[in-house]
Amino acid sequence: MRGFTLRTACHSTICDSQKGHLMAAPGITLFSPPGIAPVAGYHHGAKAGGFLFIAGQIAKDADGNWVGLGDAAAQSAQIWHNIGLLLAEAGAGPENIVKVTTIMTDRAHREAVSTARRNFLGDHRPPHTGFIVTGLGSPEVMMEVEVIAWLGPDAQ
Repeated sequence: MRGFTLRTACHSTICDSQKGHLMAAPGITLFSPPGIAPVAGYHHGAKAGGFLFIAGQIAKDADGNWVGLGDAAAQSAQIWHNIGLLLAEAGAGPENIVKVTTIMTDRAHREAVSTARRNFLGDHRPPHTGFIVTGLGSPEVMMEVEVIAWLGPDAQ
């Protein structure tokens, strides 16, 4: 189970402790599934109003170890692996993705990032926005990818 801490009083919070899911407010479920390294301060996924919002993913394995230090292709592959785990936890797949945002620290990573995205998505081509920035949260992070997916109007 992934632990969580609420920093404000919430009397109606419901938690599925076996899955690490937290109902933050009516209609909003936060989760961090097994297979994704836990992070302090937030959950990796949020289901709300039929949508799935996936926090920016970086190249860490389930144990929190860096994957592909200095290797854009290896980092990209790990990131999309993590996104796949989050989609599966929500009962979705690549075809449910409606928006991708990629943030890179170097334009030279573009081809590796694009290749990993195409390999994961196949023929599905949702809207995509890319940014080049001077740095991300840690010097090991070469890129970060966040995703929005549609789960359907009846998704819980």
